Amino acid sequence: MMCKLSEEIYRDGLHDRARADLKHLMESTGWSLVKAMQVLRIPPEEQDRCREELEHFEPVKDSFRGNPGDLSEENRILRELMDVVPIGCYILRPDHTVLYWNPAAEHILGFSAAEMQGKRCVDMPLGCSFTNSDRIEGAYCPAMIACATGRSKSLEMFMRHKNGKDILIRNTLAPLKGADGKVEKLISFFVPLTDVDYDQGLIRAIYETATRDPLTCLPGRKFMEVCLDESMEIYRRTGQPFAVLFTDVNNFHDINNTYGHSVGDDILRKLGIALRKYGRKADKFCRWGGDEFVGLLHLKTLDDIRGAARRFLKIANNCELIEDGQTVVCRASIGITAVRKEDTIESLVSRADRYMYLAKKRTGSQIVTDFDV
Repeated sequence: MMCKLSEEIYRDGLHDRARADLKHLMESTGWSLVKAMQVLRIPPEEQDRCREELEHFEPVKDSFRGNPGDLSEENRILRELMDVVPIGCYILRPDHTVLYWNPAAEHILGFSAAEMQGKRCVDMPLGCSFTNSDRIEGAYCPAMIACATGRSKSLEMFMRHKNGKDILIRNTLAPLKGADGKVEKLISFFVPLTDVDYDQGLIRAIYETATRDPLTCLPGRKFMEVCLDESMEIYRRTGQPFAVLFTDVNNFHDINNTYGHSVGDDILRKLGIALRKYGRKADKFCRWGGDEFVGLLHLKTLDDIRGAARRFLKIANNCELIEDGQTVVCRASIGITAVRKEDTIESLVSRADRYMYLAKKRTGSQIVTDFDV
């Protein structure tokens, strides 16, 4: 109701009604004095007087919600930055009470500052969980770890949007200590990871433990199975689509018998290089086995498959090398399919494999996608 107040209420200067309105708004929302004045439309010429008259009001004295005149220069700059950065930010007390919730947090998770500030985050339907779907509770909460250790804690986790959709984020909680060295507040910086290569630590670990194919320098099947499993989990939680590419070299056995295995190896090596060349940075490829290769393609929309088909068509139509002055020409068949609600990893890869065999039978472009069947 107060958000609809106009400047006319305060045309005679700040008075008891204005002070009462400001105090009530700040107590109920946790907003700063500056934001409360903006919402109540306090005229600019009255704002300095407003600060002076409310400087002893407790919420104004709070170092992250208060009067800019009471803030240290560092905290004032930090607050101004958090208001405008495209990164989710919130500030908690050790008891989980939300003191501040920035506009980016509103955009990412759908909950407004008015809904969050003054509430305990654990009492809100944020659905905090680990990437394996286990709920984050008690001592495992990154805020509690940061508070207990006095050190920053980063975690890849899910938080639930107000619309019920889970959002994969990287959340970093940093403790803010008072003059006595005790943690007084915790500040969070979080970013959604749905559109990025979100689990670099996992990928590095797999590269270290899985056997990399020495011929193509691509990771092996084990790597791809884990990546597919992770992508499937993200799809089930967030609806973020992805696709699987399956390809092999046509008549590879005949090429080996005609030109020798060294030429066959050169073709496989060239195909592996071509996949990386025409794939995008976030895409992943592996040597599935023999002359078979599998790719994991990240999509923004299902229609992105059409663009992927156009890029990889250059591989399907042009895979050749020179051997003893003779040009060895071969073709690769490719199948690409996007994940569906009823899919398992096995059904998804099997469908891409089936599309590849359909492509082999085509007289024209040897690439088949969901749009071709």
